[in-house]
Amino acid sequence: MPRTGFVWLGVKEPETIAQHSYRVALMNWILGMKEKRKMNIEKVIKTSLVHDICEVYAGDMTPYWGLLPADPVQRLEMLKHYIRLPKGVKLKRDRVKHNKEKKALQKLIKGLDQKDRKEMMDFWMDYEKMRNREGRFVRQGDKVETLLQALEYWGSAPDTPVMGWWEEVEEVVDIPVLRDFLDKLEKNFYKKKAAFGEIEFLMKIGQFKKMPRRGWVLREVKNPETIVEHAFLTALAVWLLGSRKRLNHEKMLKMSLAYEICEIYAGDETPYDKLISGGNKNEVLKRWPKLLKKEKERLFIQDYKKEKKALEKLTANLHPRLKKELIGLWDECKRQTTFEGTFVNQVYWLTTYLQALQYYKINKKFPIWGWYEQVRQYIYDPALIRFLDILEKKFLSRKLVIDPDQP
Repeated sequence: MPRTGFVWLGVKEPETIAQHSYRVALMNWILGMKEKRKMNIEKVIKTSLVHDICEVYAGDMTPYWGLLPADPVQRLEMLKHYIRLPKGVKLKRDRVKHNKEKKALQKLIKGLDQKDRKEMMDFWMDYEKMRNREGRFVRQGDKVETLLQALEYWGSAPDTPVMGWWEEVEEVVDIPVLRDFLDKLEKNFYKKKAAFGEIEFLMKIGQFKKMPRRGWVLREVKNPETIVEHAFLTALAVWLLGSRKRLNHEKMLKMSLAYEICEIYAGDETPYDKLISGGNKNEVLKRWPKLLKKEKERLFIQDYKKEKKALEKLTANLHPRLKKELIGLWDECKRQTTFEGTFVNQVYWLTTYLQALQYYKINKKFPIWGWYEQVRQYIYDPALIRFLDILEKKFLSRKLVIDPDQP
């Protein structure tokens, strides 16, 4: 679902709401650690993840909704500046938007149990009303990330829509850590000073937003899910499916955000890459590769070394403490050396299967059997197995499960 503001401004293939929400969560985690007044980073990440999910049903209502002229030239001129309205008008519009989005969120989460419904609604309200330190930080961080994305689209060129986002952040952002980040953005984009530290890192994540998952590309899926969109879904799934686990939830959320970032440099390789060149691609892709244990171990070590080297390159200019944390979390998840890492790794495969099932629902020729074999090999947590059973009752017929060659 593309972000409305960038669609209006004619950006080709604009970022999606999920891509935006992912970097908001990652950015607020990183910058939140620098805040002098200690914040609950688990709350920061959860608030970031939930802040826009109401838009599944409410749509992406920008501050300009209902106000833009029909004439495209006039509309573009209006979009170049932050919209300022009389206080009474603004409050009325804010109430309308809030009520519509609240109803949309209630509709989206109604199938969850009471505890999860309450938690998601509470974090969304924290963001909407800035009821606590974490909600206020995410609210302002959301504006900062949008400005960063606008700068990545248009740079510092004059007479572009970027000025509207600068005007907005100047009006609403007052948290010192975020103000410092804005100063660094200005130096990078306007004074042409090299980006280092978290600026450089987050700009690399921005380039990563549009990187499609290779598994879907190989299967010629139209408009395939990106790696960032998958990471966003995985983080939400870790939150909900792990809510009853006596594990470190903050750690698991961080793992789900950090797990795939090595692919910025390492690429998104699949087990099929070395197989399809030597045979019929369509036949190879139908089944999950059956490899000997020694071959699996060899490939794992090969991928592990390549991905760790890529992650070290990506995090080279971050603060040593943050670099150590990111690499440590990735390593725990990749090698499954902790209960948290093992759980997140399994949820990663589960959300991949969920996406495959959704593609299969659209196109019954999609080779779903390979994904079925894959998750049955990698997922063994009892709660996740139960979830798998529910998914398959929804998406698959018993005939398909028994005989993969049947349509």
